[in-house]
Amino acid sequence: MTSPVTGIEEADAFEDLGPVVSRHAVDHRKRWVNAGCALLIAIPSAWLGVWGVSATGDGSAGSNRAIGLLLGLALGAVAIAATQIARALRGEPGEYFEVRRGGLVHGSRRGAAGWSWNRVTSLHVDGDAVNAIATRLGNGYRIVIDLDDGTRLRADGLPERAADLGRALLTQCPHVALKPRIPWYGRAGGWPLAGAAVCAAAVAAMILYMADHPDRERRIPGGGGMTIVQTESGISEVGYAFLAIGMLVCAITAITLVVAYVRGRAYR
Repeated sequence: MTSPVTGIEEADAFEDLGPVVSRHAVDHRKRWVNAGCALLIAIPSAWLGVWGVSATGDGSAGSNRAIGLLLGLALGAVAIAATQIARALRGEPGEYFEVRRGGLVHGSRRGAAGWSWNRVTSLHVDGDAVNAIATRLGNGYRIVIDLDDGTRLRADGLPERAADLGRALLTQCPHVALKPRIPWYGRAGGWPLAGAAVCAAAVAAMILYMADHPDRERRIPGGGGMTIVQTESGISEVGYAFLAIGMLVCAITAITLVVAYVRGRAYR
């Protein structure tokens, strides 16, 4: 049964799936809280970093490292906030999963649909649902359910008792639960190496850019036959900070892609 139903109809619509065994509401409000907390970290960190650049000028190595750390923290917090907001917008208000003796019901305020267990064609349950990252951010745990009508349901660590939901699905779907899941890096072929090469080229380009913009000395005639020497920076402190962050991100990405390629060879 896949026709959406709402309100009182739901109580009768899924009687053929048997009694309710467990219900797992998805708390999408956590994502908005996560995004707000991340922005509370990002905004002051970015402001302090930019203020530090303008206040210190050609500061010491220690102050430059502190500024880079603040800007990097702001960038990471913005990335977390953007991810959480995007996932919150994709989520359905009032979403829940209902495990019944004869099947699965997925619903929200928009309606509900149900399927018997024999209509599940693929099931993947990965990760650890009891760690703080999974239950707070939703990362580190994933459930993907494919059904014979083409519907694909997804869940992460945010449903109530997400681990129980995963165990119930594995128990009720032995006909698909043992199918191995091939991760993305096992299906990517040589693309991770190509991506790593692009990242390495980007790091090299940033290094060459810094080498082509060295500091220059400017000599200004002064009174009494004296010459004043001024040093002009080829790249501003803000430019150095962004280049440093860019090189760090590209280097980490390149290493990650190489590791993914090596691990993916086990699936080929």
